[in-house]
Amino acid sequence: MWRVCMFNVIKYLLFTFNLLFFVGGIIILSFSIHMKHNKADYQMTDELLPALNLLIIIGAVTLIFGFLGCCGAFRENRCLLILFFVGLVLMLCMLLAVGALGAITRTEATQELVMEHMEQLLPLRYLDWGNATVVPDSCNCTDTSRNCMVLDEREIYSTPCMTYIMTWLDKVSDSLMGIAFGSGILIILGMIFSLVLINSCFFCSKETF
Repeated sequence: MWRVCMFNVIKYLLFTFNLLFFVGGIIILSFSIHMKHNKADYQMTDELLPALNLLIIIGAVTLIFGFLGCCGAFRENRCLLILFFVGLVLMLCMLLAVGALGAITRTEATQELVMEHMEQLLPLRYLDWGNATVVPDSCNCTDTSRNCMVLDEREIYSTPCMTYIMTWLDKVSDSLMGIAFGSGILIILGMIFSLVLINSCFFCSKETF
């Protein structure tokens, strides 16, 4: 009796988890596609696109296997649950690839930005411009609530362009890594729940016979 009760608890826990997994896949897929189509707003470089494309694939696969997991848990189908578990293993491997690719391309993307814009963004501090006549208008500080410095009676941003760009690049990379890390936790939990339910289905089928 207690095994039947435990089986039902695990069944509905896995169903609820896979429903959240399904929704999470939609969120990952939507956010990744949004970042790809608005890469200029996120200061995305070509080196980060492979990791982003892989994240899009992960989001789509998460959505599909979340649906399979829901069906397998609700119908108590071992074949669907095993397929769901295998899919989670593949997704975990893909996430590890995203993490490794993101860590590698993050450094390469920063180096590319430095090499491409070294001449234009050579000044690293506001004082390195020398005088206000050579400071471009894009450096004018229009928002006084932000860090501004006075140079020859002109208010300019104290944060250099290169530092600002590299900060944006770090934020984008951290967002991708955060999504991958959160997805990894969900995948591991899903693997645990699915294994428990697969074993429960096996024991319940033996007791039936």
